[in-house]
Amino acid sequence: MIAMSDLFRVSLRQVVRQRGFGVIFSIALGITAFIALAVLGREIRYKVGQDMVLMGGVNVIQVFMTDSQFPGQPVRGFYPATIEALRQLPGVAMVSCNIRGGKTFDVRGEGERILRVDFIGVDQYFFDVYSTTLETGRLFTEADIAGRRRVSILGREAAMEIFGSPAAAVGKLLFLDREVFEVIGVIGGVMLGSWSYGGFLPYTTMMDRHWVSDRVTRLFVRAIGWEDINSIVAAIPKTVEARQAAPYLVVQTQSEQLDRIKTTFMWVEVLLWLGIAASLMLGGFGIWYGTFSAVRARTREVGLKKAMGGSSRDIMAQFLAEALCKSVAGGILGILAGILVVEIGSWTLGAGISYSLLALSSAGGILFSAFIGVAGGIYPALQASRMDVVTALRFE
Repeated sequence: MIAMSDLFRVSLRQVVRQRGFGVIFSIALGITAFIALAVLGREIRYKVGQDMVLMGGVNVIQVFMTDSQFPGQPVRGFYPATIEALRQLPGVAMVSCNIRGGKTFDVRGEGERILRVDFIGVDQYFFDVYSTTLETGRLFTEADIAGRRRVSILGREAAMEIFGSPAAAVGKLLFLDREVFEVIGVIGGVMLGSWSYGGFLPYTTMMDRHWVSDRVTRLFVRAIGWEDINSIVAAIPKTVEARQAAPYLVVQTQSEQLDRIKTTFMWVEVLLWLGIAASLMLGGFGIWYGTFSAVRARTREVGLKKAMGGSSRDIMAQFLAEALCKSVAGGILGILAGILVVEIGSWTLGAGISYSLLALSSAGGILFSAFIGVAGGIYPALQASRMDVVTALRFE
């Protein structure tokens, strides 16, 4: 029986001679992608999913009271304790206080032009909840809200229409209902929508002037990711009702857009795994075909070895070892490349690496590549071991 060291030495020599590098690289590519998705998949899924929901605004949940729609009902608002409890819910990134509804003012623009602009009352968290971009100036601070200051922020399109450019708007004065407000900033962002044509005032300032309700009647709850939305939506009514009366509470989400994003992301993930599977299957078929070709090319060699006393087990072991060397070489190359991709990916995403998961996925990668080698080489090796000596020696 051939020694194990001699078996793999001869097999490695044959692999180099056959130049099956395409098969090795195919397996390496599949293993690299497998390790990268296994280790960084959750972080990639979160980052990409977060970008998708931010673009569509589907991770913002609107919670509001509709008491005014029912005659005889008092106008209820959210208590500070309720708001704080909502901020503590798992999966909640932040909560912004808002007054449902707003007020429209006639604003004098450049060239004596009069524009009707809708203003809503918000707090300092609103701009982070909706991921706005500060074009120029500054945003509201806690001091602006608590001090009920006469300051305002304009949407980018409103600033363009009124003053000609965002930069020209900052520092200008707006005359709203015989009161003077200073424009301190201009914002933009894909999530603003029609609000980009309006303005923003501290909600406390609007309450003091009775331009809106004197209670916080709407909250914007931003979820950390789209995976948290369903659990938050289920927890909000229980949290609110445990602390105050809220018979006409409405929790509103963009469920259709969220479902589309989930479906899109599911198919992207499926296609990624199918790509990995296709790469590994291609490597397996390459090993199968390559081993068959090697058996056919070395038929006389097989017959000669058998005539000199070589056993069927030795013949089978040699061809199987060659297939295994190809697949394991691809697996080792894939692991090295996978570790490099994980290091680069974690640095790019700003995420930590789970080295235990990296070690586990690397072990899984080498075992799976060995399985591919055995699966692809077992039948050709079996065919070689069953060759008739005389027929093999007479093969041309």
